[in-house]
Order: sequence, then C-alpha cells, then structure tokens
Amino acid sequence: MSEKDFFARQLILDFPSQPEYLFSNFVVSDGSKTAFNAAHQLCSRTDSSFNSLYLFGGKNLGKTHLLISIGNKSVSMGKKALYVHGADFVKKTDENSNGSSSQFISILSNVDLFLLDAVDHIEGEIASQEKLYLIFNSLTSKGKKIAFAGNLSPKNLKSTESYLTSRFQWGMSAELKPIDDETTAKIIVKLAKDVRLVLPDKVIEYLLTRMPRDFISIKHTITKINHASYTQQKKVTIPLVKATLNLP
Repeated sequence: MSEKDFFARQLILDFPSQPEYLFSNFVVSDGSKTAFNAAHQLCSRTDSSFNSLYLFGGKNLGKTHLLISIGNKSVSMGKKALYVHGADFVKKTDENSNGSSSQFISILSNVDLFLLDAVDHIEGEIASQEKLYLIFNSLTSKGKKIAFAGNLSPKNLKSTESYLTSRFQWGMSAELKPIDDETTAKIIVKLAKDVRLVLPDKVIEYLLTRMPRDFISIKHTITKINHASYTQQKKVTIPLVKATLNLP
C-alpha cells in the first residue's frame, strides 16, 4: 500500500503515528524553509504567534510529512492530535452520513490539534465547508490549533465559500516550492543511506538530470535501484541504473 493510499484509508489517524514522519527526517530546502519553520513553531513549547497554519504546494513536496510531524511532536508534549484526509472528511460530513456527522464534528472539535490533509477535496462541497467552519471556530475559540494542507493556496480555492477561505488566511500560510538540485541530491543520499545503499557521485549526478523532483518519485527510484543491486549482487553503476529504470 502506498503512503497516499494509507492516509486516504485512515478515517481518523491518531498519534503517535508514522515515526518516519518527523521534523528531524524532513530535508529542508530553500523552497520549504518557511513552511518547515512555521510547522515547527505551531507545535513549539512556547506560545505560537498563530493558532492555524495552511500549507500548500504541488503534489509530493512534503505537506503530509510536515502535518504528521506536527502531530507526532504535539503528542510528545502531551497534546491530543487527530489527522483526517480531506476525502474522508467530505464523506463523514456529507448530508447523507446517516446522522454520524454530529458525532464526527464533536470529536474533531475537542482535540488540542486538528490536522486536515488534502483540503482541496472540500471544493464544491458546501455541507463539508459549513462543518469545517464550525470546527475551526470551535477550536480557535478555545485556543486550540488547526493545520491544513492542500495543493492550492486559499485564494485559489474557487469553489470554496469566502467565509471559509478567510478563515484559512487568519493564521499563517506557507508554500512548499519545487525541490532544487542541492536538496534533491540530499534526499537521494538520505534515502540511499536509510537502506544502506552506496551511490557514487556520478550516479547521483546522472539521476539529477533524469528523475522527477518529488519525494515519492525519488523514493520509488531509490527502492528500485536498491532491489536491482541486491538481487543482482552488483554495485550501483550508471549502466545498472539505466537498465533498472529503463533509461537511455
């Protein structure tokens, strides 16, 4: 099961969870520095200057990683945190949710920290937007915290009511931008080190010019190379990488 599928199937994800998703495991780039610092500040021991955080950016740039890191860090400090995927939130707050919507809202309105991933799913879902508005107001009125993650900035959620997008912008908003060469190389080295795979500098340079720049794609690439190296009992070379990834 992919990471995306795992989270999509978790109606409510309690913490601690997914120990690989920690702040210490997040590779910070120039394009993610602001988002990383904001996420860290939201769950710091000292009072944050904001109670809500909205992370946005392209797919697989680390938004879920930061949300889960916030949850794990908060729980280590004795807080109650819950994570919900946007698709599941819509299902549970739909008008046809057989009366369970109120209980669901009550649960989410009584935590120290609520994390809503893939918030883009609420676009065009008026009932879900109304419920999220209630949850937001309930949490912030009690001094609790809430964090969102989505592909689009609050201003670009065209099918979302203004009363909700204005709430998204109450706190801190931070964009995660595409990963640069230096950070991509650091991620490649880290993922290879995690599985005890030795990658020569020439191989890393080769990969930088031929692979997608998102975390999931990089991880998938390293996994395939590691499997090929192990099964063939060969060191990692450019010819082995070319054959494994079917590259010219």
